[in-house]
Amino acid sequence: MNAKEAIDKIVKLLNLEFGKTEETFATTTLTTGEEVTNNMDEEFKIGQELFVVGESTLTPAPEGKHTTREGLVLTVDSSSVIIAMEQETAEAPANEEGESEVEDEMKDMKMSEATLTDGTKIMSEGEKFEVGQKLYVMTEEGEKVQAPQGEHTTESGIVITVDGEGTITGVKYPDEQGEGSLEDFSALVSALGPLVSEVKNLSAELSQMKEKMNAEYSALKNDFESFKKSPEKFSVIEKKTFKESVDDYKLEIIKNLRK
Repeated sequence: MNAKEAIDKIVKLLNLEFGKTEETFATTTLTTGEEVTNNMDEEFKIGQELFVVGESTLTPAPEGKHTTREGLVLTVDSSSVIIAMEQETAEAPANEEGESEVEDEMKDMKMSEATLTDGTKIMSEGEKFEVGQKLYVMTEEGEKVQAPQGEHTTESGIVITVDGEGTITGVKYPDEQGEGSLEDFSALVSALGPLVSEVKNLSAELSQMKEKMNAEYSALKNDFESFKKSPEKFSVIEKKTFKESVDDYKLEIIKNLRK
């Protein structure tokens, strides 16, 4: 039942007569499937009241925006009065499979997509992530933005390095040799490997020497402390007073005279 039929039925139920004058008014169908009308004019206009057509009733439209199948957006206030009207932007034409030209273009671009270990969605233009491509991340709002500088690891184990311009400078796929900055870094690590090993050995030797020197120092320190605490020691030759020495000298002279 359309709006005119609904109104005719209401008129009949209320035994109203409009004479020979036939009323015309605008009707349309919303994207939700409901039929609406202004019940007063051939066109929808700001200031008119909007009604939802029922089986045999006209109900004031609820406050908010109502979009018709033609793309006309009718905004009504709490009194169901139209306060704004605007036409939606036409959608991109669809192909035979029902997909828009924009979606077709995205398919042709062959975007690479992946999920990082933290759950962030990333993508780049190309069949696979490669050095020189721009890397993008999807925000929670669904917006595509430039990936931040640094190293990013996907759930599948792909390691991607990005510079400050969002450009991929290194890629390492699982079980494959890396390329770009990652490859250079791996080569540097390999070259520094022997040097790192030598430094570790030298550090161990220095540590052993330090322990030995500390032990020797402790032993010398203990010997010195013991020497300081020991009693004074005299010579084996008996010490005598000056008087005793003189008397011995006199006795020696007398002995020599008697000879």
